[in-house]
Amino acid sequence: MGSKMIRSKEENLQDRAEVFIVGTYHFTNNGDMVDNSGAIDVRSDHEQIKDLVEALARYNPSALAVEVTKDRNRALNDDYHAYIKDEIALNDTEVYQVMFRLGEKLQHERIHAVDWMKSVGNRGMGEVAELAKEHQKDKFDKVIEIFNNDPINADNSILDNLALINDENFVSQVHSGYMKLGQIGVDEDYVGIDWLRWWYQRNLIIYKNVMDIVHSGNKKVMLLIGASHVHLLKQFIEESGEANVITFNDIYKY
Repeated sequence: MGSKMIRSKEENLQDRAEVFIVGTYHFTNNGDMVDNSGAIDVRSDHEQIKDLVEALARYNPSALAVEVTKDRNRALNDDYHAYIKDEIALNDTEVYQVMFRLGEKLQHERIHAVDWMKSVGNRGMGEVAELAKEHQKDKFDKVIEIFNNDPINADNSILDNLALINDENFVSQVHSGYMKLGQIGVDEDYVGIDWLRWWYQRNLIIYKNVMDIVHSGNKKVMLLIGASHVHLLKQFIEESGEANVITFNDIYKY
């Protein structure tokens, strides 16, 4: 009985769809607390981008998902189809530079926008920082130290930098920074939690949108997303029991 149950569990794991999460740094400055756009020049590093696309293509995903808000899905795919027809040049973002090239190479009909950035009536990061600097400066300084302590180096290749920020220890380190943000607040003014609930909701919505792609019949979904999302998305997808998670470093080793 026991051996049959083990076999059944292994077969179930093998039959599940896969979500390949590729944590990335942003190729352009999008206003995040940490700006790594200086680590890449899409023109001088053109060959490295091609190498990344080739490496990702070997996974042969059935669907591509990106960190673009879902309400921009139509505009995203209008640009994607215009690029394929050679009607527009690619902008410098990782979505266009990497995933448009990958989609074209794999002859995908569309790219899936899965992000969400709306307000839930929460206070923003600026308000968290303002309160923390006045009342909990040491705690906030520790958060900033965690976020700034990333291993990205302009002297590394793009592939090597991605391997470093997808390392399990680094992913956990970044998540711990968000958990420390949740401790910002005075008495019953839970300003850190106010922002953190938005962060969790954003990632839960991304998770839901990715699983919709899985449920539409895709067995191998690739998601390119900022590395700070990797911890939660991996957790949510694995806990769903409906898909296996593949990480960048399962395929590429530094």
